[in-house]
Amino acid sequence: MSNVPQKPSILAISRETLLRAARLEMPLLNMRRQGLIDDYFITNPTLFDVPDQFAFDVVWVQRGATSRLIEHLERKIRSRYLLDLDDFLIGKPSYTSNELPDRDVLVNSIQRCSVLTVSSARLARIIQRHVRIPIIQKAMTCPNGFEFPALRRTPEQPKGIILASSDDLGLSESKEPVMRAVADFAKRRKLPLHYFGDQAGAITSWFKNAVCLGRTSYFHYHALLASLPPMIGIAPLETTADQDTLEFISGKSDIKMVDFGGAGHPSVYSSAPPYIDTDLKTGIVVDNTVEAWSNGLNSIYENLWKNVDSEQDQVIRLRHMNRIAGERWYDAVVKARLPERMKAAELKFSAKGVMFFVEGAKHVVISQDHLLLNKIAKRLPGPLLRFARRIL
Repeated sequence: MSNVPQKPSILAISRETLLRAARLEMPLLNMRRQGLIDDYFITNPTLFDVPDQFAFDVVWVQRGATSRLIEHLERKIRSRYLLDLDDFLIGKPSYTSNELPDRDVLVNSIQRCSVLTVSSARLARIIQRHVRIPIIQKAMTCPNGFEFPALRRTPEQPKGIILASSDDLGLSESKEPVMRAVADFAKRRKLPLHYFGDQAGAITSWFKNAVCLGRTSYFHYHALLASLPPMIGIAPLETTADQDTLEFISGKSDIKMVDFGGAGHPSVYSSAPPYIDTDLKTGIVVDNTVEAWSNGLNSIYENLWKNVDSEQDQVIRLRHMNRIAGERWYDAVVKARLPERMKAAELKFSAKGVMFFVEGAKHVVISQDHLLLNKIAKRLPGPLLRFARRIL
């Protein structure tokens, strides 16, 4: 142990992929570039790859964690960690088939953390209604931002439509009217639709000229947003559904406004809380009816695209990562600092198990039982097993 240095050093723990870039890698790198923090290291909940001598005084956990890790952090640092949530992950919307983090584990980590960062104050209030202790006083709002390029887009009439979703489309009751309005507009204006996401079959059933690009990495997606010609972004969210779905939707962020508006794409957004309760003024917000979406799309195509430069300037001014990291994330990091800096070797799990690295797969902890591990290892085909390492 040593006295805490002037600048924080951060051990970040995440098993995310897409959002790890947006709400972990980018703010960490930006804070280091600005000289606000000393160092950082990103690992997963096993902590296996952190160099033993890496010294830190902040533990930052992103989204879901394992119950084993949460209990371990209680023993080792008395749960003095920062937990970041960007969605209402303890809820369950009807429209998604994706697996969400374990609710009990997540509630436990929310209750125990010393600092809770959220994408909006609205999300903090929703979480507060579902946990058994007050959390508002430890919640800090860190809205989504981006490292926007310096070049601004010149206003020009849109050449196509963009739809992006890392999950199932956030629509249930309103799916048919919204998609029908967009499909009719695209056909009438002869505009292609570029789709980023996994549900290609559902999209091509509506858009015969769809360009399905699959799921791309976070920064590749933003590079494409910057390089594509001017497009009309569409960001539909459900506004008529069961209470659980509406609450989940309400906990979402305005990240599509950051993505589309910041890249200079004039867009249409559903009249849902994330696009109403925001400081961003970009594109047009409409009700989830055929008429409203048709009018909104036509307004963008005919006239509102002319405002794209001033709207882009506003998004960049409010949500550039230089500002968000310096004014929001840094304050949260400072609040979550441990009394003293410690080394990773002091935090790691004791050696009780083996981790196998299999060709083409991520690391998987198979068991802590050495006899069982030996039996499994003997049955694995030789070419598949690269090596085993004691980690737990």
